[in-house]
Amino acid sequence: MSKTLRTGSSGELNGFLDAGCEVHGELRFENTFRVHGRFKGTVESEGQLIIGEGGVVEGVVAVGELHVSGRLEGRVETTRRTEIGAKGRVEGEINAPVLVIESGAFFQGQCTMQSKPSRPPASAESAMVEAAPGESKPETDEHVAH
Repeated sequence: MSKTLRTGSSGELNGFLDAGCEVHGELRFENTFRVHGRFKGTVESEGQLIIGEGGVVEGVVAVGELHVSGRLEGRVETTRRTEIGAKGRVEGEINAPVLVIESGAFFQGQCTMQSKPSRPPASAESAMVEAAPGESKPETDEHVAH
């Protein structure tokens, strides 16, 4: 079952996925979302994602801030801060301007610390895919059939 969850109240905590619950799909929220259950999919927000003890997130996480006291497997990109708490476990790729790993935490993977996202814009990415190595991409978008 796949479902897109969207929240947007003006309150600080937008949502909570409790222990014993499992959701697959896309998650979008504005302020703060807590995961104590299991989430698999994509998380996007400028807010804060908190993965509590016992919480598991698998997939791609792109948020403003991330705090992990549970487990996260996948790719993480934060615009402000990533923190792995003493009981937290992260396996995968992290791109964050600030990374805090508390004593007792586990991190295995790659970390890039940049203030700007490492991914090129979609238009630049598609241009790189179209040009084969060693070939230059034509400057016009005209295609000529032979």
